[in-house]
Amino acid sequence: MSDIGKVRIRVPSSIKAGDIVRVRTLVIHPMERVERDQQGRIIQRRYNYVNRIVATYLGKTVVAFDATQSVSENPSFVFTFRATDPGQLKVTFEDTIGGKYEGTADIRLS
Repeated sequence: MSDIGKVRIRVPSSIKAGDIVRVRTLVIHPMERVERDQQGRIIQRRYNYVNRIVATYLGKTVVAFDATQSVSENPSFVFTFRATDPGQLKVTFEDTIGGKYEGTADIRLS
């Protein structure tokens, strides 16, 4: 469990200006499931799961997701954006107990 919060980002090795870039991300996170009692009622407590994902490119938000606890352990997300200039892509995952996990990828144009 020491890898909790480790973020992986994959982008194509060759990107040209104007390309639509497919990004694959993954965060190591336990994503607690909702528990129910014997009567089937949800046990109320603060569950730990990733609930917000934001990706920025050149300092501007390119995508933002809200997630629920129904997403699997070690969730992965795929999105696209248009690459216009070389720069940094940053993906931030936030969980319900205040954890914030970030990963970056350098976008280099060929």
